[in-house]
Amino acid sequence: MDRRPRVSAAALTAMQVPTDRGVYAWHRRGRAVYVGKAKNLHGRVWNHMGLGGVMTGSAFRRNVAAHLGIASAADIKERRYMPTQDDVTAVNKWIRSCSVAWIACATPEDAVALERRMKGEWMPPLTKI
Repeated sequence: MDRRPRVSAAALTAMQVPTDRGVYAWHRRGRAVYVGKAKNLHGRVWNHMGLGGVMTGSAFRRNVAAHLGIASAADIKERRYMPTQDDVTAVNKWIRSCSVAWIACATPEDAVALERRMKGEWMPPLTKI
């Protein structure tokens, strides 16, 4: 994955992200901060971009909110805390300062194995290991 081109979130277009199954990594300041797998990379990456402003369905967005001190990821997921528009704006701004890369995988098992290996090797701070 380190050799894959990273695309700035601020410049990312829908056409760049494939609909393939695979593993993706968000980077900030040259370091992987989140790694995940997806049945559909396009759908997952766009969900993380927060185009609708909702955080309950995205662990990455909830973890960014927690990292920024907005609320715990669990409180957002369980709707004990409802992010304000300012919160959503702060999360979106942080994500847009990141870049993303991905690798398509042939099978679900390949994706699981690659995700596990990358999490173990990189220890991304916003991903549960």
